[in-house]
Amino acid sequence: MPTDMSQTSTLIQNVEQVLPIDEIFPTSALALGGAVLLGVVLLHGVVMRWVQTHVNARDPFIRRSPQAWRSDLVMTSVILALLGAGLVEVTVWTAALKYSNLFPTWVGAAAFCASSYTTLGNATRNPPPAWSMLGPIIAISGLFTFGWSGSVLVEVVRRVSQARDAARAPKAATPPG
Repeated sequence: MPTDMSQTSTLIQNVEQVLPIDEIFPTSALALGGAVLLGVVLLHGVVMRWVQTHVNARDPFIRRSPQAWRSDLVMTSVILALLGAGLVEVTVWTAALKYSNLFPTWVGAAAFCASSYTTLGNATRNPPPAWSMLGPIIAISGLFTFGWSGSVLVEVVRRVSQARDAARAPKAATPPG
């Protein structure tokens, strides 16, 4: 362990020479990427909350009758909401990169964002080299939101199946009054 400030300063300079953190994670890319990632995750949370509220409200609708179309309609609306969330989130990333002048065209920004967000990573257009860490940050946000969507979707399938099974169950005979 260093014993005085000059040794500490020398140690920090040596580490910075060996591991240039500012070059690996440029502050501007981290700031932009972190801010948009937080916004996208908050937006995703709103949609996930809506999906769960939507399914809760439709539970009696499904339980009224064992007809499959009722549960299919609820599942379709959930899938559309999840798809819409993903498309809006890619659009948010696209706008952030386009308005930051990192891409000359909307198409280029959208292609990069969609490719990164889905973790395919096969975009033919890339941001300037100083901003190359945005791709992994966008991919991380996609992983977070896809994972979250997947867990919510599993719960929705469970709840809809449970409601559908309850609708199919034979009704208990009520004693004459």
